Amino acid sequence: MIARLTAVVLLLITVLIVPAPADAATGYALTASELASVRPLRFTSTMAARDSVVSTLPVTKVRMDAVIAGGYLTRAICHPTNLHLSAQVSGFCWNSTDDTTANWFPQGITGSGDGMNGSVLYPPCDGCAGRKIVAVSWRSGASHEYGANRLARVTFVDVTNGAAGAPYGHVLLVEPDDSAEGFREIASHADGISWYGNKLFLVTGGDPDVSGGDRLVRVFDLTHVWKMNSTASGNVGCLGGVCSAAYSRYALPQIGYYRLSSPAVCVSLDLARPCLNGVSLDRSGTDHLTTVEYRKGGSGGKILRWPLDASTALLKTGSDGLVHPTEGWTSPIWDLQGGVFTGNEGIFVGLCPEGSPSVTYMPGGTASVSGEFRKSCLHRVTVSADHSTLDVRYLTTAPGNAQNISYWPASGEAWLVNEFRGDTDGVYASDRLVLALSCPDLSC
Repeated sequence: MIARLTAVVLLLITVLIVPAPADAATGYALTASELASVRPLRFTSTMAARDSVVSTLPVTKVRMDAVIAGGYLTRAICHPTNLHLSAQVSGFCWNSTDDTTANWFPQGITGSGDGMNGSVLYPPCDGCAGRKIVAVSWRSGASHEYGANRLARVTFVDVTNGAAGAPYGHVLLVEPDDSAEGFREIASHADGISWYGNKLFLVTGGDPDVSGGDRLVRVFDLTHVWKMNSTASGNVGCLGGVCSAAYSRYALPQIGYYRLSSPAVCVSLDLARPCLNGVSLDRSGTDHLTTVEYRKGGSGGKILRWPLDASTALLKTGSDGLVHPTEGWTSPIWDLQGGVFTGNEGIFVGLCPEGSPSVTYMPGGTASVSGEFRKSCLHRVTVSADHSTLDVRYLTTAPGNAQNISYWPASGEAWLVNEFRGDTDGVYASDRLVLALSCPDLSC
């Protein structure tokens, strides 16, 4: 009996003692057979349904110039960045409402430096001068009338003349559905976004509890935005001649989506059905999207590269008409949120290693986790010459709940967004920031 009790105690100790995140680690490439076991993606177009709405319902098609004039203004950086880098840092705070709201939480980041062949300047209307635009995705929170993860929006910020005092506007993401109402909301965590050409990709992470939760990558046309004729209603769609987008003046209609083949909601750490929780664009060689998989409280999420087709600005299909990942690794970074490569260098966002410096938004000193607080860090990642391994090293602490990162080669900027809004008892205040690190070739 004593021997059996001893065995049980040892087993419990083994289960409960989890190794702490390390300040240096190695990720390993997926083998050819492992990569082949990942289910490919299949595209379904919703263009016909989108065009039907424009021709039959009272929405007005506009370009992005209308959105970025949106009436909201950013503020100068108003919270500690918690970055310990020699790189020059610029960026902004949202206005006081978006800085503190619990109805919406920022998630993904991209911008004109990803789109339009890597230029930071984008013509938001026909004949318009180019503009430098940042795009951030948000998911609805539990306090929103729709509930947590039941709406998704993207904010476009015109930082051409500087990050502070920059105008911005929100756009609700919607799915045309051939219904009488014409379109509906997109229930999503809005995990990550990436801009390529005039297309915007949204990776959703998958949600088994909603219809369409297996639509893991949704695609939008940035030249085709809808202006609603009402902002007074929380409804999404057109009813009795009134078209609404949950109080938003603008909606961005989906033009298509990718699902795993065969269709299925993703499963975390299931190689055949990977979850796509973050996304970024890499233009350093053959254009591709890099997706990352989140795993709370551990490592092992998959990093996958998906090829892009410059002629269509969509993912590139193989001879079977499906999109297959071209490369992949297993991540050693805990709580991996997002990451970006340029060539063989990268910066990834995840949980800090134990012993990293204290941060303003979290008790617990140098601990990586304190209660529900989880300290965010940036990690430098180098791909080995033969692409067989990832060398991962701690780089710096970061703003609380840092989410995704985007690299703009034309300007040498790495853009970072976080979602932290403070704790519910008010002891820790909001810490939401959008930051640009001067980091040519991700060498900062």
